Amino acid sequence: MILVTGASGFIGRHLVAALVADGADARALVRPGTSGRRRPPGAEVVLGDVGDLESLRRAAAGAEVVFHLAGSYRGDDAELDATHVTGTANLLSVLAPGTRVVYVSSTSVYGWHQAWPADHASPPAPVSAYGRAKLAAEDLVAGWAGGPTVIVRPTITYGPGDEHGMLPRAVKLMNRGVRWFPGDGRNRIHLLHVDDLVRALVLLGHRGDGIYVLGGPEATPAARIFEGLAQGARLRSPSFGVPAAAARFLGRHSVDVLTRDRAYDWGRAAADLGWAPEVAAEIGVPATGRWLAEQRSTAHGFDWHNYVDDPDEGLGTVYERFALREVLEAAIEKTGATSVLHAPAFGMMGFPGLDAVFCARAGLRVGLVDYDAERLEAVGRQWRELGLAPALHLVDGPDPSDWPELLPERYDLAFSFAALWWFDDPWAVLAAQARWAEKGVLCCVPNKNVFMQLRARLWHKELFRSELNEHALDRDAATAAAAGLGLHASGTGLFDIPPFPDTSVPIAKILRRGQASEGKAWVWSILPYLKGDDPTMEDRITRLSSWERFVPRRVAPALAHHRWHLFEPVSERAPAPR
Repeated sequence: MILVTGASGFIGRHLVAALVADGADARALVRPGTSGRRRPPGAEVVLGDVGDLESLRRAAAGAEVVFHLAGSYRGDDAELDATHVTGTANLLSVLAPGTRVVYVSSTSVYGWHQAWPADHASPPAPVSAYGRAKLAAEDLVAGWAGGPTVIVRPTITYGPGDEHGMLPRAVKLMNRGVRWFPGDGRNRIHLLHVDDLVRALVLLGHRGDGIYVLGGPEATPAARIFEGLAQGARLRSPSFGVPAAAARFLGRHSVDVLTRDRAYDWGRAAADLGWAPEVAAEIGVPATGRWLAEQRSTAHGFDWHNYVDDPDEGLGTVYERFALREVLEAAIEKTGATSVLHAPAFGMMGFPGLDAVFCARAGLRVGLVDYDAERLEAVGRQWRELGLAPALHLVDGPDPSDWPELLPERYDLAFSFAALWWFDDPWAVLAAQARWAEKGVLCCVPNKNVFMQLRARLWHKELFRSELNEHALDRDAATAAAAGLGLHASGTGLFDIPPFPDTSVPIAKILRRGQASEGKAWVWSILPYLKGDDPTMEDRITRLSSWERFVPRRVAPALAHHRWHLFEPVSERAPAPR
């Protein structure tokens, strides 16, 4: 039996698929909570992680070969040591004598200052927390006396299925309108296609020992890589020329990866295994760009997968959640609602579908509506981890005209947050909400101000141009649409007026990556507060929001990030005074 740790990751899924295709008896160690789409088919799945000795014992029972890939790429020294160093020690402690171990390390152990091309005999000199953790784990594997060991140092690996590596991040930036990148584009980046890496790993499962460096056919200039990537993704070719020193505040390590010259020698693998990489960057990179373009979600809303893997939402989003809670509480009190429907349960940045958790904990019955089954299941799973069980309503497709006349359950108040502007016809969404809610509809939409204009013209230009419908933000249009549905506007107002601009979560993530190697990483997410792990978060947000009391009414429209409209049935309106 062959065990693969980290089997739900990019490389792990490809490796398990190759082993299964070869008829091997494969077992996959997968972390609990991993979505079904990330669980490799055809293999026995064991839920657990490298920090849990009991799950490791179950996974390793009867294993003759172990491919050890588990471990995160980002985090501070302590986080990376826990997964790579302690995790590797835990795994080795449960293996039976004679087990063959193939440890997948990284060329990050070489650092930047080498006589290129570096090979298996080049001295390691890591400069990142990740590289240091990988090297420490290598030492554990090399010193293990329980069986034959192999250490594999692949270069940057890419290909279909990679959602978080260098190439996907570059495509996301280009999709947002970024056209200039650091450096001059002449430095070489040595890529390795995942198919070539997997072929080598399968061979190393049978023979070889010691250290093997694996890379693609050749190191390729950065400009050629990005040009091929843009060509495959059908994006405009980017340019280089931003001084690396000026860009380092966005993340020193990321800029180094993009601007430093390096190359690697895979000659030992060729001599010992008869292996040679087959996929040239000129072929593999454009194909990966095409795959990435095809993966752009057709579902409305921001890419929620990122927040399942990394719940960091940014301070702006967490601030919004607490501000929305106050608006919701006021609407519930005004309408006398005892049940709330979050419909649709997406729209804003961050982990979707969590804004009604406050309502559920206040004793209200809660339902969630979405048409993306995978997203709805991910949201439901997160609610269950919080000990809550909302009703999940899956509707047909993104066209609101196809949504059902009624849901299986009735609700008093329906609300949405930054959802309407994802639809070509936002008032069809409002019509569905009106059918499903008996006492009122609360629509919360972004407020058009100078910060939104900056987003539209700078870092979210493509998003605003092709996906968002700013007509949904028109107060008069919303009121007219509601009137046509038998609803009257019983209130409107501004909320979410923080003492900072409407920041973009991706920028926050870049800044956090830049601090991670120095142990200063920070994360803003509502989940630790909801789970009870960060009970002081509300107090910190409250202190931050106290400044809103001093914002002049005339200035508020220029600063507020969001506006709310409460619509109630005309029949519910109190009679006009005589």
